[in-house]
Amino acid sequence: MKKLVALLLTIIMVLAMTACGGRTEAPTVATPTETQAKATPTEAAETAAPSFELPGDVEYVVPFSAGGGSDLYSRTAANIMSELNLLGKRAVTVTNKPGGGGSVGDAYTVTKKGDGTTITAYVSAQITSPITTGTGITYDQLTPICNLALDEYTIGISASAEYQTMEEFLAYAKAHPGEITVGGSGMGTEDNLCTGLIEMYCDVDLEYIPYDSSGEVMTAVLGGHLNAGIFNPNEAISQYQAGEVLLIGAFGPERISVLPEVPTFTEQGYKDVQFQQFRGVFGPPDMEPAAVDFWVNVYSQVVEHPDWTEGYLAKNGLTANFIYGEAYQSFIDNEAAKYQSVLDSLGLSAK
Repeated sequence: MKKLVALLLTIIMVLAMTACGGRTEAPTVATPTETQAKATPTEAAETAAPSFELPGDVEYVVPFSAGGGSDLYSRTAANIMSELNLLGKRAVTVTNKPGGGGSVGDAYTVTKKGDGTTITAYVSAQITSPITTGTGITYDQLTPICNLALDEYTIGISASAEYQTMEEFLAYAKAHPGEITVGGSGMGTEDNLCTGLIEMYCDVDLEYIPYDSSGEVMTAVLGGHLNAGIFNPNEAISQYQAGEVLLIGAFGPERISVLPEVPTFTEQGYKDVQFQQFRGVFGPPDMEPAAVDFWVNVYSQVVEHPDWTEGYLAKNGLTANFIYGEAYQSFIDNEAAKYQSVLDSLGLSAK
């Protein structure tokens, strides 16, 4: 009898819906594109739940040498993926393909057209390299996936220098045009861009000297062979804490977490002298949207893991910056335009 009553109630409900012209509609689900501008990593994980399954193991390309900055964040991310089992049964292998400021690795990645199992570390230098050389793979030939963090930069001087502040350094540079040397790693690199921004917006004429490594730059600054050097926080913090080097300006819009005493260029009156190296992830050309969404979902979980937030970001003085979708594309376009402008002003653009 109970079964009969339940059946009659079901029939009545269906008839009522039909009489009202009612029809059950599938709920509208927001896509990553619709929410990306405001999405937190957690929201990205919830909204970007793509129907994509990895067809094979993952190759994580790092277009720079083992042990460098790109290698560090890529291996940190890959380890978290494995620990959280974010790739299911698929393994992830980090492959270093250094050379040409990232051009060798990018040339390899571009051959993996449409492959959802290939991803690559992507940083500012991979945009500047084709600008300065006129050759290589440009960023618009690959597929942007997401940005993960921003690497900070500072300018440092010897503690024994006759100038001790940014104001004094710039005044000294104006009094000695073309004589003040600033060292950095490589030509046309992020260090070179930072120096160019100082020249453009602080009205000084500096001589940029490229070195093979930040260690060599630090040695030259301490030895009095350079007036100043461009450094990431972890490249100078030991000498800063020891009182051997003065860090007189940070290039980011806000003070660096591990160097809270160092003032920014912005707060010292030079708001246009801003630079932070982005550290992100790209895919090969024509990566399908479902694969892109899959990787956004994976990385949205990676960037909230303690090994990332504390073991990587906080430890190395980087700033969290998770962006994906159209917001990431817009960010990359703006960065590329900025780099082009600075490199043009320095006479380093190949075009």
